[in-house]
Amino acid sequence: MALSRQKPVRALVIGAGPAGVAMHLPELARLRDAGAVTLTVVADLQTGRAAAARCQFGFEESCADARSALERDDIDAVYILASAQLHHAYGLAALQSGKHLFVEKPVAPSYVDASELARVARAQGLIAVGAHNRRFYRSLVEARRRAGSVRWRYAEAVFHKPEFGKPAPFGARTWLGANGIHALDALVFMMGGLPERLTALTSGTAGEPASQFSALMSWPDGAQGLFLCNNDSGARREEYVFHMPGETCAVTDGGLTVTKDDKTVERLVLPCVGDGIAAEHAAFIAAIRGDGPSTHAIDAIAPSLFLAELIESGFSGAVSLAAQAPREFSFPRRMDEGGAVLVTHASGLQAALARYLCDYRLVSAEDVESAPLPRRDIVAAILGRGSSALPPGLLLKLPALRVVGVAALSLARHEPETLLERGITLVNASSAYADSVAEFALGLAVLARRRAFSSHELMRKRGWGSRLPAPGLGGQLQRAARYARPAIARCGFEALWPKLKHAVGSFVKLPHAAAGDARELRGARVGLIGWGSNARAFAERLVMARAHVVVYSEHAVPDDITRAGATPVSLAEALAADVVSLHRGLNTQTRHFMGTAELGRLRPGTVLINIARGALIEPRALLARLKRGDIFACLDTFELEPLPRSHPLRRLPNVFLTSHIAGGSADMHAAAADEVVRKVASVLAGAEHDTEVVSAQRLRTMT
Repeated sequence: MALSRQKPVRALVIGAGPAGVAMHLPELARLRDAGAVTLTVVADLQTGRAAAARCQFGFEESCADARSALERDDIDAVYILASAQLHHAYGLAALQSGKHLFVEKPVAPSYVDASELARVARAQGLIAVGAHNRRFYRSLVEARRRAGSVRWRYAEAVFHKPEFGKPAPFGARTWLGANGIHALDALVFMMGGLPERLTALTSGTAGEPASQFSALMSWPDGAQGLFLCNNDSGARREEYVFHMPGETCAVTDGGLTVTKDDKTVERLVLPCVGDGIAAEHAAFIAAIRGDGPSTHAIDAIAPSLFLAELIESGFSGAVSLAAQAPREFSFPRRMDEGGAVLVTHASGLQAALARYLCDYRLVSAEDVESAPLPRRDIVAAILGRGSSALPPGLLLKLPALRVVGVAALSLARHEPETLLERGITLVNASSAYADSVAEFALGLAVLARRRAFSSHELMRKRGWGSRLPAPGLGGQLQRAARYARPAIARCGFEALWPKLKHAVGSFVKLPHAAAGDARELRGARVGLIGWGSNARAFAERLVMARAHVVVYSEHAVPDDITRAGATPVSLAEALAADVVSLHRGLNTQTRHFMGTAELGRLRPGTVLINIARGALIEPRALLARLKRGDIFACLDTFELEPLPRSHPLRRLPNVFLTSHIAGGSADMHAAAADEVVRKVASVLAGAEHDTEVVSAQRLRTMT
């Protein structure tokens, strides 16, 4: 299927993310300017990114539905700049549609998947290449030419990056597959193929992916190689050194240096920046035009992925590619057989979509709205962070919609009753939010019991300890009396102390001791009011901290509470706990349920935590109870947000205030996206009964 040398290759680019815009699209624009490529369509589920790339690089069109675009008859080649899972799923679809294929690395989730891409390409007579980005390509080719048929006898490949603590990107299992594979592929390229034997070491543990890799290799002709890859380093370093008797060739960022008998005899300046990417794109176009096979064909680079998998596993022994049995060849099912999924506000969802729904077509709301007929292929909708309700007109175009996933906890803005009435299954990010909120609540409980917040305030005011002074005239008299009492005792008038205290208290109200002594959470009685995902997650952590957990709920099944290690109790018993934490949803029945009577039942020294909804507590009653000074409150939510700058809560010493941050971390949002997409995939796979869904009954108790 070679094209005429005069005819530009019409290209579809899937993915307009930062890496593609920074590295690949500028190269394609240069090839366009040279008359080799026509930039036909750029597709990205985030329509704003696609539109920006169209304007910046001069594409003819932009869209969100990549699957429809790659079926177009006017497309010759498809570039996929996404994750390993989408490279495989969309890559197969592109090849089945008769399109040449260029995919970023990792070219597929595994060697077996990469081999499948290569086999389909061969069966279709198409070119399929992967971007392993041999950054030092010109230097490596020159070093290989100098060795000739003698070949290098010893090789060292080093690839280090400062990525400590960061998860591997692009759908890779580890940083070796995400980045270090560049150097591993270069080593295999230079040594003429896979090694015969391998001994590998990794830094990984059972629960944590490896980030450091060392491998010693030998080839059938006796040559040896050393590969080092450390992604916890302090600086980036990539270099290659090759040896034969009396001669060493070093490849670094600046180029190639040849040393013989310990004397530098030649230094070639061959900068690496852009070298590998430019060569890969040019070679792909040349291969499509029939100018010979590409050196980065997936067939050629897939063995490097196989070697990476062995190193990731800490393998030691003989290397046999034949032992990795390929799948029995057959054309895989087409993506459109799996249906389509509508995605709104896709930012942050891409990794989860690639992991769980790579076999489904992904479409935007704009695609549905512009369709002249109902979209009977769309079986699910995933509403990303910041999405609003699906408009009625759009819902009418989705007659086969089975499940809607909302990457949030609250469903109030998404008109959930309408969806449930249509028989649509609803899922939300209950577990992700629960874990984040429970972690925050546990921290509040520990620090409040220890009076750490009071100590912090004293330290900022140049004081010491954890007992804040009581406010007002009563506090001043109380402090004066505390200082005077030793003198009264020395004068022999200690017996008069109770009468004096009673007399002063008759015309000035003396405050209670401000929230009591510092205590531990271990052994404390913690009362949870309300029972849902957040309360359950908090209870599990409290039990592990050896607190006694009691729960009041009007709706929970008692057995569910006891399975979490807690005890069902009445509201009065829950309010009598050492720590009282609110976890109810806000509705007409629960608004202001904590009034003067309920707050009055809190014992002196109690810690009150509200990370649910501010309007659960009647504000005037709360203020009055706190002004007594004998309880401590941790408040993250308020009836009016943001809390007014002059609000009296800001001035009370026995209150710790946060600005609705219990469930707002970046980690939580990433976990929420993963949870919701996974639940949608589970429902589509027929496992609805094993998936936590939002029922009509549960909806009535939610905010």
